[in-house]
Amino acid sequence: MNWNYKRSFGRKKTTTPATPGCQHCGEHTVCAVPVFIRATPESEARVVCYKNYCIACGKIQAFTDFDKEGNPRRTYAFFMGAARKCRDFFLPPEMYEADGKADVGLKVRLVRALLRLQVKRPTEKMFLAREVYEELANDPQKQ
Repeated sequence: MNWNYKRSFGRKKTTTPATPGCQHCGEHTVCAVPVFIRATPESEARVVCYKNYCIACGKIQAFTDFDKEGNPRRTYAFFMGAARKCRDFFLPPEMYEADGKADVGLKVRLVRALLRLQVKRPTEKMFLAREVYEELANDPQKQ
């Protein structure tokens, strides 16, 4: 009789690799946090987009991609659903509409100004429209 026989009891349990932690501190405390905008301090806060943010160290996650020439470019992890393009983020229409027509270019510039503010102050998640307009006026690429 063969006593070395082992019976199979179905699929083997496989372990999944641990999720990657924060790029900066290595902790497993990265989560999606909303970025809000308010027209005035008394008005309702609206979600513009979400950021991948480490609760432990307070840094926004980023990844490196490459432009058309092959130069590395650092991109911060901002998103809205599956979309990562600024035109797909939400802004109150009154910020970029005039006479019932939307200026998508203005919307994109405003969103980029908001994201620059967010990168400068990563632990904050609420911004006023006034701050965004001031950041847009101080845009270094415009000058």
